[in-house]
Amino acid sequence: MLNSVSLILGIVFAIYYFYLKIVFGGISFSEIFLVVGILLIVYQIFKNKIKEKKVFYKLLKIIISVFLIVFIVTESLIIFYPKNNFEVKSDYLLILGASVKKNTPSTTLKGRLNTALKYLKVNDDCYVVVSGGKGNGENITEAKAMKDYLIKNGINKNRIIEEDKSTNTYENFKYSKLKIEEHSKGKLKDLKIKIVTTDFHVLRSKILAYRNGYKNTSFYASKSKLSFIPTYYTREFFALWKTIVFDI
Repeated sequence: MLNSVSLILGIVFAIYYFYLKIVFGGISFSEIFLVVGILLIVYQIFKNKIKEKKVFYKLLKIIISVFLIVFIVTESLIIFYPKNNFEVKSDYLLILGASVKKNTPSTTLKGRLNTALKYLKVNDDCYVVVSGGKGNGENITEAKAMKDYLIKNGINKNRIIEEDKSTNTYENFKYSKLKIEEHSKGKLKDLKIKIVTTDFHVLRSKILAYRNGYKNTSFYASKSKLSFIPTYYTREFFALWKTIVFDI
C-alpha cells in the first residue's frame, strides 16, 4: 500500500521544496529536499525488489541508521547550544555577513541587523564590525549593505568598522580580527567580542571564532524564519562537519 512513512516523507519533502521555490524564489540548499523526496518515493515504488537483494538491503539499512544517529546528535548540539547573552558588555559587536539581494540585505541578514540594533541602542559605547564581502548576485558588499542599514536605523557611522574582503565564516573572523586589532591598538585576547549571527549558525561560529583567536566571546543570535528552519538546520549539519573535518 502507498501509505508508508517513506512515501509520505517523500511527498512532504517535495512539497516543501516547491513551496520555497514558489513563495520565496527558492533558497540555497533547499534542493536536497527535492532530491531526498524523489529518492524516498522511488524507494517505495521499488521497495520489494530492493528487499530481494538481501546484502545490499542490509548494508543500506546500516548506512541510513548510522547517518540518522549522527544527524540527530549533531542537530541536537546545534539546537541546544547557548545562543543569547544580551547582558554581557562588549568592546566590539561583530555582525557576520549573509547574502544581499542586489543592494538590500536578505531576510537572514536583516534578522541579524535588527538583532544587532537591539544591542547597540542599549550599549552605546560599543563599536560594531560589519563583516562580509561581495558575492554572486550582489551589487555591493555585505559589509556596505549592513553599514547603510545600521546608519539608516540611527547608528552613528563613526561606530561602524567595515570588513569587506571575507567570503565565508572563517574569513569573517580572520579579517575582522585584523580590523579590530588595528582599531583598538590592542590584542584580540584582551577584548570582549559579542558575535551576532543566526541561531542555527552559533555553534559553528563559536568553533571558527576560537580557531581565529577569539577567546572572550558571547553571542546574541537572531531567530531563523520559520519556513527556512528545515533547510537552514539541514545545511548547517553538513557545514559543521565540513568545519570539523577540513578545519574551515
